[in-house]
Amino acid sequence: MHPTLLRIGDFALSSYYTMAMLGVIVGFFILDREAKRQGLDRRIAFNAGVYAAIFGYLGARIQHIIFDGFFEIYLQKPIAMLYLWKGGLAFYGAIVLGSAAIVFYLVAAGRPVMRYLDLFTLPCALGLVLGRIGCYLNGCCFGKISAGPLGAEFIKNGLSAKKQFLDTMIANLNDAPYPVIQTQLIEALFGFLLFLFLFFIRRRVTKPGVMFGGWLIGYAVVRFIVEIFRDDDRGLFFGGMLSTSQLIAIATLVLGALLMYLPAEDEKKPGVA
Repeated sequence: MHPTLLRIGDFALSSYYTMAMLGVIVGFFILDREAKRQGLDRRIAFNAGVYAAIFGYLGARIQHIIFDGFFEIYLQKPIAMLYLWKGGLAFYGAIVLGSAAIVFYLVAAGRPVMRYLDLFTLPCALGLVLGRIGCYLNGCCFGKISAGPLGAEFIKNGLSAKKQFLDTMIANLNDAPYPVIQTQLIEALFGFLLFLFLFFIRRRVTKPGVMFGGWLIGYAVVRFIVEIFRDDDRGLFFGGMLSTSQLIAIATLVLGALLMYLPAEDEKKPGVA
């Protein structure tokens, strides 16, 4: 765990935001390469990417504030909602609002939505991996207490220590916290395997919507399972049975299946000339 990569005077370079920005930069590179390979308009792809980045960031912040159980805390100091540099982002919020922005832009531009949406599959998949590594360095998104091989002890006064202090598991924030399951790295590992799978099959997939839909399904399964082992505050429903992200995972799994099995945009309907 290393929340700050570099500190010079009052300037501190956050590990989490560094990995997040690296994910955006690498994502744009992959997006451009895939658009060129598929013969799609690179300018349209870039513009869609800009909208995705802007609205995805807003979506990530909105989910954190409203849907992950922090709204009442922020109401005590509303100005803190604008403190974007202090963290508080949720990946699924970025996907939901970012994808919506892409679709609206493509419709307005008169471009085939599914074909361009597929371009964002690999950037999203790899961005998730880099983001979760950032979470690990930051110490957020941690799992339940575990003395097993998957457990790791984070720093004193870190986020896992604060959670254990509030749960009266430790008496002082300066005490060493109990080791917790490294859910960040587990999700990063399976996310990377999903990225590799999609990368190697991308040339064989011809139907628009299958790539992005397949990623939505794969990530939904991974995220739903990982959420079972997480222990950070992230919004719980139905008596604590499901988290916000698990509910979104169910919805995106259904959406992913629809994208994969709905007729392609360029397929003509029977009886239509």
